[in-house]
Amino acid sequence: MEEEAATSQVIEEKIYVAVGKNVWENTSNLMWALENSQGKKICILHIHQPSPTIPILGTRFEASTVDEESVRAYRGQETAKTDKILHEYLSICLRKGVQAEKLCVEMDSIEKGIVEVIYQHKIRKFVMGAAADKHYSIKMEDLRSKKANFVCQQAPVTCQIHFTCKGNLIHTREARVDEVRALSVLLSDFQRLVLPQVRSDVQNNTSSIDVIRSEVLLSEIQEELNDSSSQAFPCSGMGLNMMNFLINSTKLWQKLTIQNHEHRE
Repeated sequence: MEEEAATSQVIEEKIYVAVGKNVWENTSNLMWALENSQGKKICILHIHQPSPTIPILGTRFEASTVDEESVRAYRGQETAKTDKILHEYLSICLRKGVQAEKLCVEMDSIEKGIVEVIYQHKIRKFVMGAAADKHYSIKMEDLRSKKANFVCQQAPVTCQIHFTCKGNLIHTREARVDEVRALSVLLSDFQRLVLPQVRSDVQNNTSSIDVIRSEVLLSEIQEELNDSSSQAFPCSGMGLNMMNFLINSTKLWQKLTIQNHEHRE
């Protein structure tokens, strides 16, 4: 029974593939994902960047300077064009016999949009280009795209990301779920065991004014904990972020201890 449930979970897990508005340039990345899907569903992700300018009578104007009706009409054209592009990608998947769906998100920055979607949808498997196909070479080992580098550094470490170019796997950023779980346990223990004891010591050994002041410091520690526990650290900086968190929390705690010591004196 457990084996059947595990198998079902694997099959239902989606692979998200980032695609651009040029179908011809992005087909190779999608094909790689389709060929390596292993029965998983495919979700085509497109980050739509609304044009900052609107064409009127052969001239382009800043959208903020154009009347709402003209902007709305042009945005409608953009949406229709995007839907047509995504339909082409879905057709490619259908011809390969792979289940696929689409997800279109509107953002001014493609790379930031990708990272945000990975966070919001808790994506675990992702495929995107390492560079444009024209940059591919047999010796290619590094990411050549600024977008790819940004996503690699900023996406949550719980997501495995395959970077491809011209249908070839260039780099895989493996997920680091175990480290995230370990950090989560550490933060949970800190909140459960340390903070209540510190708060109790403060209230038992300080005046009402100092209690209020110390509570502010404690709230700073709590905010630091909440921010750290909700953030999945970048692939290249998890250890550094852990150290920064512990250092900052220790500094706040030291401030609290010094205040208590000065009061007793």
